[in-house]
Amino acid sequence: MTRQAADALWGAEAVDAALAELAPAPTTPELERETRAYLASPGTFRTWALAQPWPRFCAIVRIVSGAALSEVMGHDG
Repeated sequence: MTRQAADALWGAEAVDAALAELAPAPTTPELERETRAYLASPGTFRTWALAQPWPRFCAIVRIVSGAALSEVMGHDG
């Protein structure tokens, strides 16, 4: 997953705001699985993600943009 994919789904400004959130929900394995399950249908996925509470949406953006993986690997997103 990439920043470009996140920008295409929600727009760069929304992605910037979500990535700047200081207290996103944790990116748990369960949330990663749930996120991947929705990816087959971009429209449904976008709607589902936007319906989440802000901290959880921020975590989803971190997963889709690759920022969560970069953090785990010790690199800046």
